[in-house]
Amino acid sequence: MLGKGFRMNKREFGEAVKRGLEERFEGNLEIKLQEVKKNNGVTLLGIMVNDSEKNIAPTVYLDDLFKDWKDGRAMEDVLDLLERSIRSGMPRKRIDMEFFTDYEKVKDKICYKLVNGEKNRELLEEIPNLPFLDLAICFFYPFYHEEIGHGSILIRNDHLKSWGVTVTDVWKAAERNTRIAYPQQCCPMEEVLMEITGKKARIWPALPEENEEGPFAMKILTNRQRVFGAAVILYDRYLEELADCLNGNFYLLPCSIHEMILLPEKENMEKRFLENMVRDSNEKVVEEQEYLSNHVYFFDRTRKRVEIVTP
Repeated sequence: MLGKGFRMNKREFGEAVKRGLEERFEGNLEIKLQEVKKNNGVTLLGIMVNDSEKNIAPTVYLDDLFKDWKDGRAMEDVLDLLERSIRSGMPRKRIDMEFFTDYEKVKDKICYKLVNGEKNRELLEEIPNLPFLDLAICFFYPFYHEEIGHGSILIRNDHLKSWGVTVTDVWKAAERNTRIAYPQQCCPMEEVLMEITGKKARIWPALPEENEEGPFAMKILTNRQRVFGAAVILYDRYLEELADCLNGNFYLLPCSIHEMILLPEKENMEKRFLENMVRDSNEKVVEEQEYLSNHVYFFDRTRKRVEIVTP
């Protein structure tokens, strides 16, 4: 087995892992090494494991394990971890996915999320989407199975073709479903920071109180699950309700695909500073897959619309 001193690139590491797993499973599973495109054009290297008696093929990603191996983790330890993950993640029986061929059976769960338009330009050619400022609204089907846990299926053009529906049909369904499946939250910034540091935090209601005062002027807009929460800015009349509670306009600063920062408008607020703050956060804090935008947005209470801020 390869030791710590042997130098490999990520692809060679993946091939070595593939061979090691094939030996451990003694040919009972089909193991493939493949590159998987994720959000924002990020490509991850994964091991896909297929059991001929099952119709679900789990994929285990190797990028973090490759970094661990370069930092000194033994290959045997890597293979032990992957073997346990594959054995525990493989469903015991076939999972019925036949329902996904019938639009009537999926339309009540389809939801939407926001992604960056430019960084996902190639992907957007393959999936139904709607433009929104510099972003794109795309659609997914969330699911839960007791054996494989939570997951989602990205809706593609081929799905719409087989269902015989349009992107408008899917948008109308997602507009109904998303707010119900992913209820909005408006959280004080300090409470989110408390959660990050592991301290217990109280979640505030979906809308702030009119007389609310606190050490932070900024609020976090997201959903209860904290998954694809930036899309709450699309919820019908939600931004209008927030503006009414705040009695004014506000800026929206994208944290990631999962959150937005709400910042009430104040006199002499330096727009360039806000944009630099977003860019700095994206460069130093936000993972590449979770990046949403470098732009700052502004909600005009009178015009009832969101627009990109030009410094």
